[in-house]
Amino acid sequence: MLDRFVLRASFWGAIALTSAIVIALTQGVVRLPSLGQTAPLLSALALAGAIVGWRLLHRELLRRMQDDVQLRERMQRLEDAMQHNVDGIFLLRAVRGEDGAIDDLEITDANATGAALCRSTPAALVGRRLRRDLAAQNGEALFARYAGVVTLHSPLIEDIRVDRRRFTAGWMMHQVIPTTDGVAVTVRDITRRKREELRLRKASLTDDLTRLYNRRGFMALAEQQLRVARRQGKDAVVLYADMDGFKQLNDLHGHGVGDRALQAVARLLQSTLRDCDVVARLGGDEFTVLALDADGVGARIIQKRIEERLSLLNASGEFPATIALTIGHTRVRPTDPASIVELLARADQLLYARKRRRQLTRVHTAIDAVVEPMTEVMPEAMVAAAMTPKAARAARTARRNGGRLPTSVPAEVMAVANAMATARGLLPTSPNPAAVPSALTAPTPATALPLPPTHAA
Repeated sequence: MLDRFVLRASFWGAIALTSAIVIALTQGVVRLPSLGQTAPLLSALALAGAIVGWRLLHRELLRRMQDDVQLRERMQRLEDAMQHNVDGIFLLRAVRGEDGAIDDLEITDANATGAALCRSTPAALVGRRLRRDLAAQNGEALFARYAGVVTLHSPLIEDIRVDRRRFTAGWMMHQVIPTTDGVAVTVRDITRRKREELRLRKASLTDDLTRLYNRRGFMALAEQQLRVARRQGKDAVVLYADMDGFKQLNDLHGHGVGDRALQAVARLLQSTLRDCDVVARLGGDEFTVLALDADGVGARIIQKRIEERLSLLNASGEFPATIALTIGHTRVRPTDPASIVELLARADQLLYARKRRRQLTRVHTAIDAVVEPMTEVMPEAMVAAAMTPKAARAARTARRNGGRLPTSVPAEVMAVANAMATARGLLPTSPNPAAVPSALTAPTPATALPLPPTHAA
C-alpha cells in the first residue's frame, strides 16, 4: 500500500515539476542555460529517477508475485477442501441469452462425493446443462428452483427424498447458495438419520407391548382422520373398550399372563377391524378405535364381531380366566364439532354406563337364583309381609322396569333373601346375624361375581 502511494506521489510530483519549468520558460521568468551546463544535472536527475522507478517497480512486481502465489495456494486449498469433502459439491454457472435472462445452468465443477451420489464421475458431469442434458433426471424442476435462487439471491436449504434408482441415497440434505453468476450446490446423504428419526417417531407414537398406537399417536392420527371424514361428509364411530377383571387376572395369575392377554386383545382388535381404522391402547387395559365411514349400525356390527372372536379366544383355553371386554361407542357426524378428547369422554361415559348395567344384571340374576327356590318354602304373602314399605316400593319399581333391579339393592330385600335361605336350610341358623350374609357373598355357579354384602342385622 505504501509503495503504491510513493510511486503515485513521485509520478504526479514529476509531472507538476515539469509543468512548472515549462511555464517558467514560456513566461521568461527563467532563462534556459546551455546544454553543456545542464547536461550533468540532467544526467544525475535521470539516473536518480531510473533508480527510484526501478526500485518501486521491483517492489510492485514482488508484491504481485506474492499475491499470485497466495491466490494459487488459496485456490488449491479450496479445491482440496471441495474434492475431499464428505458432502457432494457442485458449482454451476448461469447461461444467459441475448436478453440477459437465464436460459440454463451449466455444471462447471463437481467433487467425487457428489458424482458418486449421482452414480457418475466428475468428468462426466462437468459441462452438462440442467435443461439440455439432464431433463430426464428432473433437470427442469431443478433449473426452476436454482434460477429462483440466482434471481432472488436467497439460499435454499431442505431435506428431500430422492429416487434410489438414480441416486445412492434415499434422503439428501439439499443446500443451494447463490454465487456471482450461478449457484453452489451441497448435498449430503441423510438416509440413516431419517431412518433413525422415523424409528424414534414411531417409538414415541407406538405402545411397546401391543405394537398399537399409544395415546399420543392416536390423538395425532385420529384428529387428522376426523378432519378428512368431515371434509368428505362421512360418519365415523369412536369405540372405547375396557377389559373386565384385568386386575384380578394380574393378581391371581401374574403380570406375564396379563401382558399376554393385552397382546391377544390387541391382535383380536387389529384382525377384526379394517386397515383404515385407527386402533390404539390408551393405557392399562383400555383400548380405543376410530372406525371411519361407519354409523351406529356399523358400530354394533363391530361389537358383535369382537364378541364372537372373544368367544373363540376363550374357547381355545389359552388363558386360565375368561377374557371379556366392555365397549362403549359414540357416533360422529360430519356436523359434529367435538374434538377427539370430547369424543373419547363421551364413549367412556357410555362404556361405564353399560358396565354398571351389566353388573346390576349379574346381581339380579344371582339374587333370583337364591330367592326363587325359597318361595317354595316361604309363601309369597310372608315375603310381602316381611318387606318394609321401602323394599315393597323397590320391588314394584323393578316389576315396572321389566324385572331390572334399581341402581342399589335395598338391605330389606337381602334380609328377606337371607330369611328364605335359612328357612329352606340353605344357610345355617346362627345367633350372630352378621354371620348369615357371609354365605351369600361367596361366588355361586350361576355367576362369577359375588353377591353384595347385606346390612341385615
